[in-house]
Amino acid sequence: MKIKQLLVPLSFLTLLMTTQVTSAKDMVGWKVMGNGSGIVEGQKYSLYNLDQKDYLGYKDRRGANLGWDSQPNSGMKIKRQSGSGAIKCGEKFALFIEKEWVIYDQQTTGINLSTRTQLADDRYQWKFSNCQSGEVIQLNKPVTLVNTVENDSVVGCKRVWGVNLCWADTVFTYDAQNYHKDAIPSWIKDKVPVPLP
Repeated sequence: MKIKQLLVPLSFLTLLMTTQVTSAKDMVGWKVMGNGSGIVEGQKYSLYNLDQKDYLGYKDRRGANLGWDSQPNSGMKIKRQSGSGAIKCGEKFALFIEKEWVIYDQQTTGINLSTRTQLADDRYQWKFSNCQSGEVIQLNKPVTLVNTVENDSVVGCKRVWGVNLCWADTVFTYDAQNYHKDAIPSWIKDKVPVPLP
């Protein structure tokens, strides 16, 4: 009996040791589509969302003027406060989508993002993470996009209000589809126990 009791904790410990744990704040959710060997200031790219399977673009709406395009739109560009060359892992930059700069901003509904036509010093609030520090971010490969004010990655998701974007800490993933914690369909809740973020 004592051997059996010992085997259960050992097998559980082995499972814990072999399971890779990934922080929700480091969810991969995008591909920066374009030509070249890295993301360079002044060049235009298309920001493809792995969850929505569309490209982030401009859409006039309350909060963040963001929406989805089914085709590459060359609507993304970046600007850094200092430095040159291709953007590297962990390096802060400002993010521009088609007509406006994307920034953190408290909202009453939807994701806490907004867009502005003017770039100010406090708007350099994005970085790529879940990569090796100092590594050049490669084009056309999955990346993690983090807002440094929220200190969380932004990903595509199904949600009730606003553009289908969420902070990774508010997402429940089922069958490779992200849902905001307030937009999980009842059929999923009935099917599986849903641990809310």
